[in-house]
Amino acid sequence: MPRYYSDAYWFIRYNKDKQPEKAAKIQKWWRRMLEVRAARKPLRRIFESDVTGLTGLKCLVLIGGHKDVLGTWARAMMQLGPEAVLALASGEQSTSWLVLMRKAAFLLCLALAHSPESSNASSYLDILMILLSNEHAVTVSGVQGSAFCHGVTDYLMKKRFYRLLGKSISKLPIENSASLQRFLNLCTLPMSTYAENSPQFNEIYVDIFVCILGLPLLPNRLPPDNPSPFISYFLLANLDKLTPLTKSISRKASPDLVANLFLFVSPHYKGLSTAAFASYLELSTALINSYNGYAWYSSSQSETSSEAGSGTNPVDYDSDFSDGHSDYVDLELSKDGFPDPFEVTHQTLEWLEEIPATQHITNLINLTQLQASLLPHLVAYLFTVTATWPSYQQEIRHIVLANSRGGLVRDLYRELVWRSPLGQEENSMNVYSSALALHWRPLILLADLYSQALQTMDDHEFLGSASGSQVCNPLTLAEVASFSVQLLNIIFSLYWRYSDYCDENETQYIHISSDVYCSWSELREKLLRCLCRIYARERPFVFLGHWLLRSTLDMNTFIDFAVIQNQGSASTVREGPLTIYYFKTPREINEHPWTSMIRPRVSILKNIPFAIPFDVRVSIFQHLIVNDRVLHDSTERLNALGHDQRSRVKIRRSMLAQDGFDRLTEVDLKAPLEIVMIDQFGQEEEGIDGSGHFKEFFTLFSKQVLETHSGLWLKNQMGELYPTSWAYATEDHILDWYWFVGRMIGKAIYEGILIDVRFAYFFLSKWQGRRSYLDDLFSLDPDLYIRLLSLKHFTETVEDLSLYFTIATTEEPGVTKMVDLIPNGSEIAVTRENRLRYIDLAARYRLNAQIKRQTEAFLQGLSQLIQPKWLKMFNQRELQIIIGGANVPIDLDDLRRHTTYGGIYHNSHETIIAFWRVVNSFHRWQTHNLLRFVTSCSRPHVLGFKELSPNFSIRDDGPDENRLPSSRTCVNLLKLPTYKSERQLREMLLEAISARAGFDSS
Repeated sequence: MPRYYSDAYWFIRYNKDKQPEKAAKIQKWWRRMLEVRAARKPLRRIFESDVTGLTGLKCLVLIGGHKDVLGTWARAMMQLGPEAVLALASGEQSTSWLVLMRKAAFLLCLALAHSPESSNASSYLDILMILLSNEHAVTVSGVQGSAFCHGVTDYLMKKRFYRLLGKSISKLPIENSASLQRFLNLCTLPMSTYAENSPQFNEIYVDIFVCILGLPLLPNRLPPDNPSPFISYFLLANLDKLTPLTKSISRKASPDLVANLFLFVSPHYKGLSTAAFASYLELSTALINSYNGYAWYSSSQSETSSEAGSGTNPVDYDSDFSDGHSDYVDLELSKDGFPDPFEVTHQTLEWLEEIPATQHITNLINLTQLQASLLPHLVAYLFTVTATWPSYQQEIRHIVLANSRGGLVRDLYRELVWRSPLGQEENSMNVYSSALALHWRPLILLADLYSQALQTMDDHEFLGSASGSQVCNPLTLAEVASFSVQLLNIIFSLYWRYSDYCDENETQYIHISSDVYCSWSELREKLLRCLCRIYARERPFVFLGHWLLRSTLDMNTFIDFAVIQNQGSASTVREGPLTIYYFKTPREINEHPWTSMIRPRVSILKNIPFAIPFDVRVSIFQHLIVNDRVLHDSTERLNALGHDQRSRVKIRRSMLAQDGFDRLTEVDLKAPLEIVMIDQFGQEEEGIDGSGHFKEFFTLFSKQVLETHSGLWLKNQMGELYPTSWAYATEDHILDWYWFVGRMIGKAIYEGILIDVRFAYFFLSKWQGRRSYLDDLFSLDPDLYIRLLSLKHFTETVEDLSLYFTIATTEEPGVTKMVDLIPNGSEIAVTRENRLRYIDLAARYRLNAQIKRQTEAFLQGLSQLIQPKWLKMFNQRELQIIIGGANVPIDLDDLRRHTTYGGIYHNSHETIIAFWRVVNSFHRWQTHNLLRFVTSCSRPHVLGFKELSPNFSIRDDGPDENRLPSSRTCVNLLKLPTYKSERQLREMLLEAISARAGFDSS
């Protein structure tokens, strides 16, 4: 049976089973209604005989809210005059009069809430004004009159008086200003009954804010530009009184109050006192923060769905009072207040969207940045606004940075963050403490703002060397260093202690506190982004070791646990303090007792790798590759007869690059591989050690493909490579070449082969999965970089430059077109307020968008051998060292310790002794040339020559002293004739390393 037939069947069956129960309810309700009608007939006759007396009042209360009876009584009382309402407030019958009159007052409130424009509404309002006027009661009845007024007011407050008034006002036509004013006057009367700042007075104040000032579309009734006395009293003149009531108001208020408060107060910011402004910001923050977790949706949508679901409103058959006439007694509201989620009109949503808008934020910053006492309130407000409207976050940050000129960043750090206990050495391990919750808002906002500032800050500005007319780093270098240590301590603690406080699967949902709408995972992301952007500055500004953890952790454990975490099917932990373990599945790792030790270390290594010494990370990288070889069975493969099973690929020297592309594309490069070179005569060349010519092939391949003449690459002014941005580079067959080149470089790294090539830093950053920003642009397009900086520091009217959100791009020589940086960018002018965003977008387009597809193809190939997360352990400079070796002087003692000898040579042979004396006399560049001559790379491995595989080797090459030294770079071998003269050895060695490329040059 189809699902929809099954659902329909059970729906019909369910309703059929319920029919007897529903019929019984209807019968019960009908019998009760007949009984009530029968009982009311004699009561009405008695009422009509004594309308204004005590007996008539009793009958009125017993009959209930019948509109004819209530209207008759109200008109009759007002015909006798105001004194008649309070006539029995003193005397023998005062107690009965009070009990009955307060119930009558409640019926009046219900009637007004049901129909505020009825013919009797004016009389109802008149009586309520008399009953709630303490001044009038004292005039008529003295002290007893005041007590009477107090009793009526107390009773109505318990009956949610202001909720009923709010219902009444919401049903008035917007143009009915006269009636509205009477209701507003009624709102203020209860305040005269109680002493100011008493609990009852404060409760009234809160209810007025929640129920009256929080009414939907109230600004349409009371224009904000010309505030009424009611608005002026509560929202302008007495804003400073709200501070102690903020929590009470925010717990009960609706989103409409957020919009109304903003619309009524924001036009009058300039006239607010500092105390009033602080109260306004505090209340607004609390109100907005109250609804961060809720969905605001249009009430029209709610009504549509409600009507579709039910069709008509159900009759309350269980009501004791429903008789078909008292159709407003159900207006007494429940204690739960508004429904959840809150219904918001389209107009209110539009008003709410004005809060994060450019004009408002600009105005707010300009008016508050010079008032130091407002800083904590402004910070809390901006934090909450950006959390509530995430789509405006970047724009708000641009506005704040542009209008405060870095002043807010500076004040945030010096006044709030630097003084905060967060990240201080002695408290760094207590970051999850609830006592620190409110310290997070300034820190998070500062991290967001400073991260944004760094995107468009060049190195001269960052280092504080920009000219006086230019905007410099808002923080001094000493402050940046201190801030970075603070961030490092916090981030370390967040990862190290998270399992003690949070479940990893829930950190994205658990917020720091009810006042800080930010999850723990989002917090880590924000702080980490800021720290990494500070760290990414190419020019050093801190001492060596500044970024390393201050703790006494055993760094070897990072190596062990990183390998365990990375494994897929099995893993071995080296012997020593740890036992060897084998895990079959990731689940076994997660369930192992070591998990609590593994996760924090791996998280630190993954997110703040620079806090771990570089040599430790290189060792981890090597262990990961070795472990990967084991997991993929990439060690030497032998068949059952003991013969080698490595892949054998033939490459013609004359077609080296194309053959490599054609024949290595489908080969498993993680498996052992033998490259057989075919000479010009079609003959196979023999590998010196039986392993083939892979390193030779790769070195020659690199010289052909990793050059600009290949059409795949361009060079910057420093000779560093990056993918070409010409249009043809995005064609499929060219992208295939990028993929293959990435794969071959991955193979070289996998095998520990150093590549004598340098890539542009902004391109290397993409290997790590991060975007490039303005400070990277100089290495790519110096002209655009200078133009963007000129725009950033332009002091005159930016609009005069006639710039729009577009950028010129050259897709091929002589062909230029304009590209929109944002939708309809050609129609959006660059202004002083949005120029930082334009600079950021222009830099991102040039650095990221233009070479996006080429980079993605390259990285897809690279990732087939080298996992991206492995590369994220290093910055661009370190990654270049991994690829091409360390750009440091060669340690000749280390080289000699790890040199092996062949043939007749040994460490004490006279030619070898002469060789090392000659090499020690070389200039630095000569020793680098020697290393390139033998190994194909002029730079040593970062961990020294013990990592060179195979070892640097020297073998004799006969006694002919006229023969130049030669090399086989594929095995790092120097073939050195047995020169008798040290002078001859020096001359011949220098000639060889200066003129020869290596390989078999003998």
